[in-house]
Amino acid sequence: MADPRSAALPLRVLGIDPGLAVTGYAIVDERGQGGALVAHGTVKSTTKMPRADRLARIFDATRALIEEYRPHEVAIEQQFVQENVRSAMAIGEARAAVMVAAATSGLPVFEFAPTSVKESVTGWGGAPKQQVAQMVLIAVGLTEIDGPADVTDAVAIALARIADARMEIAMARR
Repeated sequence: MADPRSAALPLRVLGIDPGLAVTGYAIVDERGQGGALVAHGTVKSTTKMPRADRLARIFDATRALIEEYRPHEVAIEQQFVQENVRSAMAIGEARAAVMVAAATSGLPVFEFAPTSVKESVTGWGGAPKQQVAQMVLIAVGLTEIDGPADVTDAVAIALARIADARMEIAMARR
């Protein structure tokens, strides 16, 4: 896909907060100093479903979002090492489903550590979730975002990518 910045189009990012039970997503367009929230929601599955079906649901939903909203890039949260190995593996599998969906759609994937997302959105990598949520609302010009924290986290991840893209452009001009 062509670089949207070369055509003076706003960058559109699909932000993903991956999880096997709940995957949050947000489509965010670059706008002003923040972004414009185009769409958001979750992809859910239950433990009653076979694991392969749960991953297929995440893959299919990601592909459908890409087809409908035509983002230029995908931004996903990196997995941090957890004490619960089973949980860490499930998150890793969900991440893989999203990344394969993006790759088969020809989109680049950018990964962000949770601390770098927090730093990008709030200025401090140790910010509590509530502060991140408040700054996300300010950045997209809303008073609330419907849905669980997974959705707000997905918006924050997309905003982190938009901020990085702006920095890349600024550095290229130097």
